[in-house]
Amino acid sequence: MEVQVNTKKIISLRKERAWSQQQLAEVASISLRTIQRIEKSANASQESVKSISSAFSLTPADILVKETEKSSVVKRAQQYFGGMLAIVGALLLYTSFSTASPIMLKVDASANNEQLASIQLLSEEGAESELRIESKLKIDLSAVQTPEGQIRLKTKVYEFNESSGFVLVATPVLLTEFHEAVGIKFVASDGVSFEIHVTPQN
Repeated sequence: MEVQVNTKKIISLRKERAWSQQQLAEVASISLRTIQRIEKSANASQESVKSISSAFSLTPADILVKETEKSSVVKRAQQYFGGMLAIVGALLLYTSFSTASPIMLKVDASANNEQLASIQLLSEEGAESELRIESKLKIDLSAVQTPEGQIRLKTKVYEFNESSGFVLVATPVLLTEFHEAVGIKFVASDGVSFEIHVTPQN
């Protein structure tokens, strides 16, 4: 499970030492891509938090976001949505000749960097699965492994509209690798910023 870190503090500590992201990655013994993702999204695994805090000779708690720093808007959103990310869709039809194999997707949902839910989704390769966050957002996901071994994620993001139901607002196509998270960001009409992080797992 990922936790929320204080990116301002991490960046400040790094710059105090005149370290680049690459240098911090080397000292912390984690990948440059992981450092870049953490500084951008403010989300990190507990192992990454331990490695980064150790690089600065601090405890993990020193770089985590404190409870008092969390937005009351996020808390209201978490209460409203109940922390439930519901899977309500299924799979596209396949022909009897299909040789597609399932891909496990780890999906983490957050509102203004406050985690709402974390689920494991087993999706047939190329099939479309539907995720809903209560009645607020709907996200269609399909994953395909490329010949190079990367994972191409096709997504459709919908926001619920009182007058017309779910309205398509974005169709990002993301390219990633196994165990590398990619994110979808969306600001709802009420101002709450949602993030969906998808990590293919094998």
